[in-house]
Amino acid sequence: MFTCKACLRRAFASIASHTNQSLHPYKYPATLPPLSSRRHKTTYAEAGASARGSRQDESRQPDRRSSKVSHSRQWAAKKELQYLNDPFLVARFVRQTLGNGDFEKAALVTRGASKNMKVVVSWNHLIDYLLRNDRIHAAIKLYNDMKKRAQLPNAQTFTIIFRGLAGSSHPKLAVSEAIRIFSLMLHSESRVKPNTIHMNAVLQVCAKAGDIDALFTIAERANDGIRAPNNLTYTTIINALRSSVVEPRPEALNDVEARTAREQAGEQAIRRAKSLWQEVISKWRAGSLIIDEELVCAMGRILLIGGYHDADSVETLLEQTMMIPRDKTATVKGPSANMSPPGQGDSRKAKAPGAPAISYPAPGSNSLSMILQALEQTRKTTKAEHYWLAFTKVHGVVPDADNWYQLLITFLRGKNSAKTVQYLQHLPPSQTAPKNFRTAMYTCLRDNLNPSAFDHATKVLTMMLTRCQTPDALTMLCYLKVAYANRRFREENKDEQAATAALGKQLTKALKNIEKPYLILEKQYRNDKPNSTPKQRLITLARKMVATCDRLVFGKMVPPAVVEEYIKPMRNSVNRTTVRHFEQMAEIDPNYRPLDKDSEDGGSEDKNWEDEEEFTRGSKS
Repeated sequence: MFTCKACLRRAFASIASHTNQSLHPYKYPATLPPLSSRRHKTTYAEAGASARGSRQDESRQPDRRSSKVSHSRQWAAKKELQYLNDPFLVARFVRQTLGNGDFEKAALVTRGASKNMKVVVSWNHLIDYLLRNDRIHAAIKLYNDMKKRAQLPNAQTFTIIFRGLAGSSHPKLAVSEAIRIFSLMLHSESRVKPNTIHMNAVLQVCAKAGDIDALFTIAERANDGIRAPNNLTYTTIINALRSSVVEPRPEALNDVEARTAREQAGEQAIRRAKSLWQEVISKWRAGSLIIDEELVCAMGRILLIGGYHDADSVETLLEQTMMIPRDKTATVKGPSANMSPPGQGDSRKAKAPGAPAISYPAPGSNSLSMILQALEQTRKTTKAEHYWLAFTKVHGVVPDADNWYQLLITFLRGKNSAKTVQYLQHLPPSQTAPKNFRTAMYTCLRDNLNPSAFDHATKVLTMMLTRCQTPDALTMLCYLKVAYANRRFREENKDEQAATAALGKQLTKALKNIEKPYLILEKQYRNDKPNSTPKQRLITLARKMVATCDRLVFGKMVPPAVVEEYIKPMRNSVNRTTVRHFEQMAEIDPNYRPLDKDSEDGGSEDKNWEDEEEFTRGSKS
């Protein structure tokens, strides 16, 4: 131990500390000053030193390292500034640096360049970077730092700030900052006055926060000069009014007070929107405002939250702004037709020289979806084909996925299975989503009074199997329900036995049509977890198939030869899958009990198929 100088110092230090504490316990400190060696630069922990002192010594070292890093970055920034002698070069360097995520370096270069030149664009890049990363306080602090360094903000600076606040995830903070900055810009001593772009950006901030009072306060600042409202101004206000009508929660649907409050809020929003629309139409006819499809759809969407008459006025709205007549027998005008809005007199009258021309917005997929939704709400589904042809054939609108789905929903409301099959055949391959075939099959189910409903459902099933890579279990389940529900042959045939045989033949055909796609799904989802959604849907279909087989056997709807040859083997095979699934679910949850959801469709009936010997063997195997 005495050969090592460090160990020798520790031993003497501990002896001296113990001696001093025993002789003078209160006079001398509990530690000795540290010893150092010029040859050995090893520091040692003093005997009896407090943990606080050691932590303070250790905390000083990172500070020194961070200061060294900061000095090195400042030196690197000065080196960069030697080659950046133009504001354009500085702005380009800052944009590239921010693209790499190095904000500190970009800020150092910008602050260094601010001493010799005007680099407002670089400051704008920094503020935009902070707002895109949702750092409102840091952006506002940087904006104030910019002004302190004699870098005067321009119009683009305020546009960046307002648009960044509109996209913030802190809407209340964003509204307060936006209104404060906008009010300072309105001051007489402000160098940059707010224009229409600034006002629209602030309106979007208020709209996202749902602050309708602040939104109309900003809208009152509009004038006929640089803050003249445009189509985006009215679109933002109308969309904000529609968003202010809060949808009731699912658990509050039965609450009369909640529904009444929503209806009153909807009526107030529609009244405000209609008053704004009168102003829009007057300016549009005067040629001082351009109406686009987005503004027309904003007005139409807010009408759809109202009652029957409000939804019905959507047709008048399209006729007024897009020249699409609501009468099916009227001739649809093209987009280049010279036609004045309704109530403006004969369009063949000569206009005075210099009179403003009225431009009509071109219809698009958004307006097509809106009018289809309006027809679905007003139950005027027979007009759906008229508007579809007017949009797609006359105006050349290419329907998107939502348009096709909304068209099928409209036919579903009208229980028109024939039109559903007709248009489903023209469905583009890119739009073959399972929900489209489900909707078409539900339409056939609702159209059960049509003698051809089952034939239409069979066509829908065939198209689904042809176009979809994986069969949809819910579509096949609904197909079986269509086979149960379509019983018009009973009214046509007074013989009860013949009607029962016809129903059995129809159910047997339905089982044969879904047998192969069921086997494909069973093989695909065989190893899936029993509580997964695809597996649950497959088991629901399997139970429905078993119930259909039971119905055919116990109702004596098919000959015994068909039962032995086809019904019994298929029923036992499908039932094995359901029994295996229930056993797996019981292993996961011992209290699991399957719910009989098929009784209301006539599937299980009140028969107990377990009493039959052949079916009992099939269920246990």
